[in-house]
Amino acid sequence: MRKFIICLVILSGIPLYGMSQNYKRAIERGDSCMGVYDYYNALSFYRQAQVQRDDYVVRMKLADCYYHRTSYQQCANLLREVPVDTLTHEALRELYYSLGAIRRIAMQVFYGMTLVERFPRDGHVVADLIGVLLSQDYNRPEMAVMYGEQYCKTDSFNTEVNRALGEAYFIERKFTQCVDTYRRVFAAGDTTYNALYYTGGSFEYMEQLDSAVCYFAKAVEMNPKMAVGNYRLGIVENKLGRYDDALVHLKAAAALYEPSKPLMFVIYKTMGEAKYSLKNFKEACLYWGYALAYDEDKELTERRAALKKQLRP
Repeated sequence: MRKFIICLVILSGIPLYGMSQNYKRAIERGDSCMGVYDYYNALSFYRQAQVQRDDYVVRMKLADCYYHRTSYQQCANLLREVPVDTLTHEALRELYYSLGAIRRIAMQVFYGMTLVERFPRDGHVVADLIGVLLSQDYNRPEMAVMYGEQYCKTDSFNTEVNRALGEAYFIERKFTQCVDTYRRVFAAGDTTYNALYYTGGSFEYMEQLDSAVCYFAKAVEMNPKMAVGNYRLGIVENKLGRYDDALVHLKAAAALYEPSKPLMFVIYKTMGEAKYSLKNFKEACLYWGYALAYDEDKELTERRAALKKQLRP
C-alpha cells in the first residue's frame, strides 16, 4: 500500500514538472529572441509560457515585447494588471511612456509620480514628467517646479532636468531662477532654441533689454524659421530704438505668423511705430493700415487718421 501511494505521488508530480520545464524553456527561448531584437518570435514563446503559467513575470515580458513593437495600448493593458509594487523599473517606465503615447495623460502623471517616488534619481523620467506637467493637457507648472527642485537638491547639473526646470520657472514667472538654471545648461556646453528663447524672455520681463536681445538673437540664429523668436526680438529691438533691426525681424515674423490675426495686428502695429520713430510717416500709415485689417482697434484708427491728415499737402 505504501509503495502504491508513493507511486501515485510520483506520477502526479510528473505533469507539474513537465509544465514547469515547458514554462522555463519557453521563457528562455523568448529571452533569447529578445537578445537579438526578434520581438515577433519572442511574443510567440512568451505566449506559450503564459499558457503554462500566467504570472506577473510573463506578463511583464509580453508587455516588453508589445512596447518595443509600439503596441502601446496592449503594453499598458498588461502592465496595469500587475500590482505597482511588483513592476520592475523598466516595466514601470514602459507603462508610463505607453500611457503618454495613447494620450492617457492623467494616468501617465499618476504612474510618473509613482515612478519618481520609487526611483527618484531617474533624471530622464523626472525631466519628461516636468514636460507633461507643463503641457496644455495637464498645465500644473507649480508641480513641475516642485519635481525639478526636488531632483536638483542632490544633482543640480543634470542638463536634461535643468532644461525642463528652466521652462517651468519661466512659465511660473520665476525669471531669476529661470536664468540661473539655463546658465547651468549653457555652462555644460548644451544649447537649445527653447533655452535661449526662455532666457531672452526672462531678461525681457526683468527689463534687461540688452541681454534679452542677445539671447533672442542667438535663438533666431539657431532657428530662423521660428516666428516667435523673430517676433520677440523685433519687439525688444523696437523698445531699444533699434528700428531698422526691429523691422527686419518683425517682417520675418509677419511672414511666418500669417495665419494668426491677433499677432499680425501687433506685428504690423509695431512695424508702424518703428517707421514712425524713423520719421517715415507714409510707411507708418501703411503698416498701421495693415494692422487694422486684422483688428479694428479704435485707438490705432484715430492715430492713423490724425497722421493721414498731417500727410495731406
